[in-house]
Amino acid sequence: MLNLISCELSKLKRSKMVLISILGVMSIPCMMLVESIQTHFKHPELVFTLADIYHDSLLYIMLLTNMMIYVAITAYLFSREYTENTLKTMLPIPISRIKLMLGKFCTLFLWITMLTLVTWIGILILSGLYYAVFGMESYNLRVAIGWLLKFLLGSILMFLTVSPFAYIAQKTRGFVTPVIASAVIVMGSAALSNQDLGALYPWTATFFLIEGKLKSTGYSIPLAIGIIAFVSIIGFWLTFNHFQKEDLK
Repeated sequence: MLNLISCELSKLKRSKMVLISILGVMSIPCMMLVESIQTHFKHPELVFTLADIYHDSLLYIMLLTNMMIYVAITAYLFSREYTENTLKTMLPIPISRIKLMLGKFCTLFLWITMLTLVTWIGILILSGLYYAVFGMESYNLRVAIGWLLKFLLGSILMFLTVSPFAYIAQKTRGFVTPVIASAVIVMGSAALSNQDLGALYPWTATFFLIEGKLKSTGYSIPLAIGIIAFVSIIGFWLTFNHFQKEDLK
């Protein structure tokens, strides 16, 4: 398995997707810095903390920007054998197809985790610049580490909910359809982010869980987790099942 993951990672060295994805997630720390500066000049009486900045970034990370980027890299990983015409080279390898898919999903998880860390570090550094110039309450590493744990848990939940897009990428043998589907999902997440029904929408339920507002919706935590798990399992099953039936053409 480690060899498969290493192989997938080595293929990424020749791709610009890693750099593009890093630049994409860094847009969130930049937006947080701009919002902080605007707030400082418009409402200098307001006092906010590092925790406030991390909290405000959750919406962009889990529902908007990072979600679309994670779907894009999922589509890229699971469609590249079709778009680059390397499937005929891949299938004859004497390794089970299940292991090949596991290697891709493990690589996807590592990639998502890396981008989550980049987002967290970016917010910490740019907030540090704001702190150095304007000052900020409770700017310390203890607060940042507490939010790191939440970010990592959120990345796990997001990894689970992008599994259906891996199947879409394989089924359509391309990059475009999953990205368009993700845009629809993100629009739905944005619309339900302030609605109680968002607890029943898996891509918004993850946000509610991390933000800690699920109980206020009136729906139980086990129900939301069950919906997320159901969508995830269906996505994994469809992906593995489709690749098992894939044939050389």
